[in-house]
Amino acid sequence: MFGTLTFRAVIKRAAFSVGAALVIATAAAAGAIEFKNALDDSPLDVGPIAGEQFTDAVKSFHETGKNAYKGNAEAAAKGKEMYDEMCAACHNPDGSGHMGPSFLDEVVSSPRANTEVGMFEVIHSGSSGAMRSFAQRGVTQDQILQIMAYIEELKSKK
Repeated sequence: MFGTLTFRAVIKRAAFSVGAALVIATAAAAGAIEFKNALDDSPLDVGPIAGEQFTDAVKSFHETGKNAYKGNAEAAAKGKEMYDEMCAACHNPDGSGHMGPSFLDEVVSSPRANTEVGMFEVIHSGSSGAMRSFAQRGVTQDQILQIMAYIEELKSKK
């Protein structure tokens, strides 16, 4: 009988510990940004693509929604190379818009795209029209943040 009570006490303590760990993990996750699909607001999977290792900038962005590369000339220069290759045809080299919307004003098809998180969501997972998922094209989240840093640079030049 005494051994059974001790076993039950151990089980209760273990269950409490697991429960406490889940509460802590849930609270930590609650502080993270919830990424959503630009078309239907469904949750986005922003896990790494094949071979992608999350950088500190990506990890920070997932927690804060702030692009650590904003104002970083080196990151923006890398972002420009990718922008010129993958974005300029639809958004024009100067970001003024063509088939895709201008980055130089606040007129976009999704108001969320006016935020860093929203812009990331659209680039990462696509939106209406011809805008397709860059993640599905093999672009890493770090590269998306660099493209965003360049777009911010374009906005500042207008």
